[in-house]
Amino acid sequence: MKSFKSMLITVAFVFILCSLTAGDLKIGVILPLSGSLVSYGKSTLDGIQASVDKINSTGGINGEKIKLIIEDNKGNPIDSKTAYTRLAASEKVSAIIGPITSTNAKAVRRTAKQLKVPMISPTATNDKITLKNPYVFRACFNDSFQGRIVATYAAKNLKSKTAAIMTDMNSDYSKGLAKNFKKYFQEAGGKIIAEEGYRQKDTEFGVQLKNIKKSGAEILFIPGYPPELPLIIKQAKVIGYKGKLCGADGWDSSDVIKGSGDNITGSFIVSGFSKAEKRDAVKHFLKEFKTKTNKIPGTFEALGYDSVSLLAEAAKNGTTPEDIKNALSQIKNFEAVTGKITITKDGDAEKSAVILEIVKDGDSFAKKYITTVNP
Repeated sequence: MKSFKSMLITVAFVFILCSLTAGDLKIGVILPLSGSLVSYGKSTLDGIQASVDKINSTGGINGEKIKLIIEDNKGNPIDSKTAYTRLAASEKVSAIIGPITSTNAKAVRRTAKQLKVPMISPTATNDKITLKNPYVFRACFNDSFQGRIVATYAAKNLKSKTAAIMTDMNSDYSKGLAKNFKKYFQEAGGKIIAEEGYRQKDTEFGVQLKNIKKSGAEILFIPGYPPELPLIIKQAKVIGYKGKLCGADGWDSSDVIKGSGDNITGSFIVSGFSKAEKRDAVKHFLKEFKTKTNKIPGTFEALGYDSVSLLAEAAKNGTTPEDIKNALSQIKNFEAVTGKITITKDGDAEKSAVILEIVKDGDSFAKKYITTVNP
């Protein structure tokens, strides 16, 4: 009887010990799940959830299942900062995915350094986001890289001699890309002959577009987001601009491609992902995502997926915020859906980009893969 009681006590002790040591790995998520950028937020969340489901279905990370705690930042900086503070200080998450836009990611930089919970943005590309901050990372490339890619393609591949730029003056993303496009287009031998600006919530762009048309620019670079971007593309046709339109990863959205009208045909963009790439990681992701959601994923889904994969890789040897921060900075040549990723000492993702052309596909539009550009 005594031995049986001892056995029961031992079993109970082991059960209690396991209950205390096993648990969930809490990961925070900050996305625009309402407001004008909701389509980007929902697409990114679909990718995040797909990655989490795959990891959890195979036992999690060292026996811990990932638990997502999701905050809606409504696409604005104040709510982004509030969401980060709640996740880091109250929820005690081990890491945070998001925010996804440059302006919102910049808004939480200082808080991340104070509260010391690492954040990885799937798509915030402004160069300054990771600057001198060991707790801020990104899964995407930065504006210096994509600005160089799109400018060089315009000047060297398309043989364009002149270009115009139309910048969202409320967006760190747009301003950073405009600056880099200008720099690299000029270095490639081109000339910027018109620069115009607009502000978020503007709906009429005729004055700026007429100035650009008058300049005779062969290329018009518009780094932006909806709802302004589709309106600009439509109105460029109305005023009779005949040059080629181009953009960056913010164009890689159904809201832009489906909402811009026929004038988007022939435009080219730089982006982080193409379903036409032949790498095994892309093939597996497409099959997995299609099976789970019956949807074909795009760039935001892919980068959401990769953000979780990078965190999972970093958490293999420890799941405290400091463990994950230290391990993220050591990731080299990680085979991700959006390319082979090396995290630099500054927290940036060194990786490839793709050039896509928007083409007519029956009654709709499609993104035609042109080429992959390595760093």
